[in-house]
Amino acid sequence: MTARQSTSPEAFLLRLLPPGVIRAHARELGVVKRRRAIDILPLVLVVALTVCGRGQQSLDEMRRAFERRTGYLPARSSFFDRLTPALSRLICRLLDRLMAESVSAPPPLAGFLKGFGDLIAVDASVVQVKAELAAIFKGTATAAAIKIHTFVRPLTGELLRYRITEETRPECRVFGLGHQARGCLFLLDRGYADASLWWRIHRLGAFFVTRYKSSFIARVVSVNPSHRGSRTRPIGRAIKDLVKGRKGGRIDVNCSFQVRVRPYRKAKGRRFVHCFRIVGVYNRSENRYQLYVTNVPHTRLDPEQVAAAYRLRWDVERFYTCLKTGMGLRKINSKQKHIVELLVAGALLRCTVAMRAMTQAEHHLPDLRWINPLQWIQVWRERLGELLQPWMNSTRPRGRVTWRSLARTAMDPNRKRRSARVYARMGLPWQWSWQRAERP
Repeated sequence: MTARQSTSPEAFLLRLLPPGVIRAHARELGVVKRRRAIDILPLVLVVALTVCGRGQQSLDEMRRAFERRTGYLPARSSFFDRLTPALSRLICRLLDRLMAESVSAPPPLAGFLKGFGDLIAVDASVVQVKAELAAIFKGTATAAAIKIHTFVRPLTGELLRYRITEETRPECRVFGLGHQARGCLFLLDRGYADASLWWRIHRLGAFFVTRYKSSFIARVVSVNPSHRGSRTRPIGRAIKDLVKGRKGGRIDVNCSFQVRVRPYRKAKGRRFVHCFRIVGVYNRSENRYQLYVTNVPHTRLDPEQVAAAYRLRWDVERFYTCLKTGMGLRKINSKQKHIVELLVAGALLRCTVAMRAMTQAEHHLPDLRWINPLQWIQVWRERLGELLQPWMNSTRPRGRVTWRSLARTAMDPNRKRRSARVYARMGLPWQWSWQRAERP
C-alpha cells in the first residue's frame, strides 16, 4: 500500500479547494463585482459540495442550505440571480483544476498492470432534463436528455475528463485522443465498439480492452500460443463459429476488422483491414464464453489477466451510481442551459472530491479491507458539515474528524466480498472466479 497521509480531512479539503483560489477565480470571471450580503465562499460551498434534495439538486433546498450555513436567508429572486453563467464557469474551472491535478499525478500500477502509464475507464451516462431544452439536448427515449461522457480512473475513482452532449451523440465520436494517452490502458464500454476508435488508440501507442459485440463479423487470421487446441483449424473461421460447441479452455486469436479513416483536409477517406486480438474466458456459471477485444500483446497479458483488467471497469459504474444516488444528479429540473451545466459540474465536483477522500481514508484500513463506495457517500455527506467549518470562520482545522474514524465507519463489513481494485492497487494476484466476481 502507499504511504498514509498525515493531513486531516479538513486540511485535505482546504488543499483541494483553497478559499484564496476560489475568490481569485470569482473576481477574474466576474462572479464577484462588489461586496454584497451573499459571500462567494458559502455560495460555492452550497452549489459545489452540498447535496440539496433527494436524487436531484433542488434550487429551493439549495437556498435553505445556504441559510443553514450562513444564518442568512435571501429572497428567492435574489438567490437565483446569483446562479449566473459566470458562476457556472467558476464551478467548471474548479473542476478542471482538480482534473488537471489528477492527470498530472497518476498512481503507480502494480501486479500485471505494472508498465502501463495509467488505467482509465471510459463510459457515459444519461440524465433527463426538461423538455423545453429539446432543441439543445435532444433525447431518444424522452424529449430532452443529456449524456455525460467521462474518463474515470478505476483504482481511485478520480475524474480525469468529461464532456456534456445531447443524448443522441454517439460515445465513440466525443473524445479526441492526444499523445498524452501513450502507454495508457483504456477500459471501454460496449458503446465504444468501433474499430476506427480502436485503431486511433493503437496508432497513438495506447492500449484498450473492451467487450466483443456479437454484431461484429470477425474472422480468425492467426492463433496466439496461449490458444487451446489446434493452431491451424480456427484460421478463416468466424468467432461465433469458433465459440460454438466449445466448453472450457482459452480462446486467444487475432482477427481482422475493417477500419474506416475519415477524410481530413485534402486527404481522402479510406478503408483498410487491421488485426486486433480477441480473447475468451469460459464462464462456467453461465456456460458460455466472455469475449474481449484488445490490442495488448499476448506476451504482456494472458486471457485471464485481460478479463481481470476489464473487471476493474465496474468501478466506473459505481462512480455513476454514487453520482446519481448520492450526489444529486438523477434528474435536473431547470429550463436554463447554464443552470444545467452548473448542476452537472457541481455534481461531478462533489463526486470527485468524495472519491479522492475515500482513497485517502482507505489507506488507514488494515490490509485487504476496503470501503464500500455507496456507504462512503452517506458517511461523507453526514460529516461534511463539520469538515467545512474552516471555510466558514477561517479557523484552523481542529481535527475532530479523522481519516481513521471515517474509514472505520464506511468499511465494508463483509470480509469475503473483496474489491478487485484493492488487489490491483496493492499488486497482489487474485484468483479469477466467475462465481464470485462482479461482472460489468
